[in-house]
Amino acid sequence: MTNIKDIAITTDSTCDLPQELIEENEITVIPLTVLLGDSVYRDGVDIKPADIYAYVDKTGELPKTSAVTPAEYYEVFKKIVDEGKKVVHIGFSSGLSSSFQNASVASSELDNVYCVDSKTLCTAQGLLVLKACDFRAKGLDAKKIADKVTKLVPKVSATFVLDGLEYLHKGGRCSTVARFGANVLGIKPSIAVDNQTGKLEVAKKYRGKTDIVYKQYITDRMNEIKRIEPDRVVIAESGGVSPKTLAFAKGVIEGKDKFNQVIVTDAGCTISSHCGPKTLAIFYIKK
Repeated sequence: MTNIKDIAITTDSTCDLPQELIEENEITVIPLTVLLGDSVYRDGVDIKPADIYAYVDKTGELPKTSAVTPAEYYEVFKKIVDEGKKVVHIGFSSGLSSSFQNASVASSELDNVYCVDSKTLCTAQGLLVLKACDFRAKGLDAKKIADKVTKLVPKVSATFVLDGLEYLHKGGRCSTVARFGANVLGIKPSIAVDNQTGKLEVAKKYRGKTDIVYKQYITDRMNEIKRIEPDRVVIAESGGVSPKTLAFAKGVIEGKDKFNQVIVTDAGCTISSHCGPKTLAIFYIKK
């Protein structure tokens, strides 16, 4: 059985895990870069979603996000390997960023570094990171952990519902016609990550007031209850979702008396940059 101290679990800042879980599981988080005009920040380190919203409100422009470079990954991986440890890296979706490709380039120059493409984002990626920690705690070796996490990738459910299309429109991911139509019809789109391609797609179009849409979305997610792994479910929001709505989501999920852990967390800078405030997400892994 492998000593858990001999394996390091690393991931990108896009995992959006609460700090206490990162510390408790000794996860190494590698930050992406966020650019606000000419200013450069490290995602989750010296910039938060509130800073992004203030910048967009002031300038009308979205921030830019930049992938972790191969050199940055190499520096992190090599330091760990030089300590005599093996690395399992759970990366941000290759369908949304070049970060995973860069991590793979860095790992190819080192022994004992295993990279897994999460093909997802936010705390859906974080759920895979926590699974890797679970497998490490059971004494699995690094390669086995990477193999088992890879097999879970197609089972991850990553969906979120948006309050509006303003940020997607600014980012060039939504046409003006679609945005106008959504605004006129009161449509609140639910976005899903395709875990084959790792890219975003519209999963469902809700209509009505935001709070009602949130409740319908939460109910829809929990209609899959029999197909969900019981260990963890995540409620994530990008800021601005009312405490009442979050309490409703937590109440519905905990009321099922099905899950060992319900994680309530804040979505980080990456999802906030693309989706804007008042985005609500429910993440889980299917059986």
